[in-house]
Amino acid sequence: MKNEFIPASQVAANELSDMIFLQKRYKPNEKLPNEHELSAQLGVSRATLREAIKLLAGKGILTIKRGSGTFVAVPEEQAADVFGLTYLKDKVKLVNSWFEFRLILEPSCIRLAIQNGTPQELQAIIASANRMTTLKDNREIPKEEVIKEDQIFHIAIATATHNDIIQLIMPSLATAVKDSIITATQIGTDVKSIDNALTYHAKIAEFVEMGDADGAAMAMHYHLSKGIRDLNNS
Repeated sequence: MKNEFIPASQVAANELSDMIFLQKRYKPNEKLPNEHELSAQLGVSRATLREAIKLLAGKGILTIKRGSGTFVAVPEEQAADVFGLTYLKDKVKLVNSWFEFRLILEPSCIRLAIQNGTPQELQAIIASANRMTTLKDNREIPKEEVIKEDQIFHIAIATATHNDIIQLIMPSLATAVKDSIITATQIGTDVKSIDNALTYHAKIAEFVEMGDADGAAMAMHYHLSKGIRDLNNS
C-alpha cells in the first residue's frame, strides 16, 4: 500500500539517509551505486530516485558530480558530525514519538481487531507470532527477518480492525516498526528490542486466540511501554 501522506521521493530520501547515517552502508566521500542498482535497493523507480537524490543534495547530504556520479558529502559545517550523531539523535526522538503515538493507538487496535477481524485475519496474527517464536529458537536471530515479521504482525492487527483511518496510516506504521529496530541497533539496544518483539508478540497472540480483548490490549501496552523504556534508558 502506498503512503498517501508522504511523497515517494521523500520516503526514498529518508531510506537513503538511513543507509548513510544509521546503517553505515555509504561513507563520506563514497560514491553511490548507479541508478539501476540503487533504485532496486530502495524499491522505487529511477525517476523517484532522482528526485530523492535532489532532495538530499539540497540538504548537503549528497553531492552530484556531472560525469562522475553521486557521492556522500562532507559539508564543512557538518565535518564534526561525519558519523551522523545529530541525525541519530533526531531519529531517536522520532522513534520515541512514534512509540508514544503507538501506545495510544495500538492497544485499541488489538481490541478492534478481536471485535471486527475475521477468523482468517485473527489467524494471520497468531501465525505471525508463531513464526516470530520460531525465530527466537534460532541460535543466531536474523535481524532482517525479525524486522519483516514485526511489521507483518502489527500490520495484520491494523488490517483486522476494518477501520478506514487505521488502514490509511498502515504504511507509516510499518516504517515506524522498522525504524525502531534499526535505530535500536545504532544505540546498542537491539537485543532488547528484538527480545521485546519475540516475547510480547507471543503473549498478544495468546490473548487473541482466547478472544480476550482486555488481555491483548494489556499485553500490547506492556510491549510498547517496554520499547519506550529501552529506548530512553540507552
